Amino acid sequence: MTEPTVNRPALALWMIASLTVAVLLLWLGAGLHPPGAESARTLPASPLTGAMGFAFLLAWAAFAYAASITTPHRGAEHAGLWASLLLPLAVVVLLGAGQSLIALLLAIVWLATLIWTSWQLARREALAGIMMLPVIGSAIASMLLSLTLWVLP
Repeated sequence: MTEPTVNRPALALWMIASLTVAVLLLWLGAGLHPPGAESARTLPASPLTGAMGFAFLLAWAAFAYAASITTPHRGAEHAGLWASLLLPLAVVVLLGAGQSLIALLLAIVWLATLIWTSWQLARREALAGIMMLPVIGSAIASMLLSLTLWVLP
């Protein structure tokens, strides 16, 4: 397998957009945790926080790389990529507002969008689909957090 061709202008666009989303998600979601989860409340003071934040940024950087090696995108792929960036922000905002059920539904939509988009990208470049897997894991985690916050008021 050879290294795919990276579209540098597309990489710059997607890297800025995806890392901005990652930072916003970390900032907006800092206080989200299930009720009674004492360990989650102490997490921001933990030495592991920096490592987890860095891993989260790397996952979103992988998303940007996946988006940039399969350019140019068709209309539906382009919409799927932008939806994959905007839907998690909506999920975190809704969770912060206490709208757990709506956030759960949006998290499911986000997961479906990511799976569909990664499949479309992987059809042209297999590595692009694989690079989407860390963000798909984040979508699964957001779905589980939304479910937990909905079930445990």
